[in-house]
Amino acid sequence: MKRETEEEYLETMYKLYKGSKGDNIKTGEIADHLGVSPPTVTEVLPKLEEESYIEYIPYHGVKLTEKGYTEGERIVRSHRILEVFLKKYFSLDEEILHDKACQLEHIFDAEMIDILCEKLGRPSNCPHGNEIPSCNDESCSKD
Repeated sequence: MKRETEEEYLETMYKLYKGSKGDNIKTGEIADHLGVSPPTVTEVLPKLEEESYIEYIPYHGVKLTEKGYTEGERIVRSHRILEVFLKKYFSLDEEILHDKACQLEHIFDAEMIDILCEKLGRPSNCPHGNEIPSCNDESCSKD
């Protein structure tokens, strides 16, 4: 499985988990969010479980492990900071903004995102109004 695909699944599961109040994430929800079929999702889950990102119980859903939650949060943070950057410097419309950030989130590493975040003034929300997860650096406090 390509790393980019893994990251898309983890990003989706992180977002769904944040909205689920800690319940297991249903494979159908993941499929709907990604625009794929439920069987496609169930093909990907064993690889994510093998890498300790999730715990998957067939017919009961998926639970992110601490490692999976952390990686999903990192990807969401990258995406949202990149949206702020693209909006500020390229004035892209909302749909293009999202698509471009989605492409770039797989290229920028955590260090680059932290530097970009600092240069952007540590924004707390993306252009869509969604909260940007904080970095793990104690010195990086949001204004």
